[in-house]
Amino acid sequence: MVYFYDKLAGEQSLVLQNDQFLHLKVRRARAGERIDVRNLEDGASYLYEIVEISRKGAALNLVFKSSVFTPSHDFCVAWAVVESAVIEKSLPALNEMGVGRLVLVYADLSQKNVRLDPQRMERILINSSQQCGRNSIMQIEVLSGSDELAQRYENVSLIDFGGKNIDIFGGDEIAFVGPEGGFSPREREKFKNAYALNSPYILRSNTALIATCAKLMF
Repeated sequence: MVYFYDKLAGEQSLVLQNDQFLHLKVRRARAGERIDVRNLEDGASYLYEIVEISRKGAALNLVFKSSVFTPSHDFCVAWAVVESAVIEKSLPALNEMGVGRLVLVYADLSQKNVRLDPQRMERILINSSQQCGRNSIMQIEVLSGSDELAQRYENVSLIDFGGKNIDIFGGDEIAFVGPEGGFSPREREKFKNAYALNSPYILRSNTALIATCAKLMF
């Protein structure tokens, strides 16, 4: 773990509890040690000294604040909603790759009974950032359908079978990866531009998403 997260990081005194305290105990930290704590909001790193460790938490005092270089995370990708467990397992990889925004869309062939848990997804992303050192978390937006996606974003292009070679994907386009069942005829008509991944195999939706981000970001 590169640093610890606390939304109150920056205050003179701080108490780490719950999951953060458990991580601290795993590291066998002791009073007098200094740790990096961040709030993932202001681009800063706060160095705290551990004053006391009790059964329920660790009391910290702020030593100093420093700025952290944060690269721009401008890449945005749209993904049709699939099973929530699949989405949650994919979040750390996307966050670690530096995706700036993930737009989750209840596409025509998405399972409409899937219920997403924003708080759980945020916790997953915070843990991912702590592990990889990212001083922010990927933003997540949830849209009710493909029509709303088309209204909010211009230049949306499908990642679909039979599309153009993804090597010519434009920098101002937003890739839209479909659900396991693919896109509906209506969606293919609405988003006329499409690209295909250079794979001889049929990819699962989450595999196609990771492959698309890796191809377009690196």
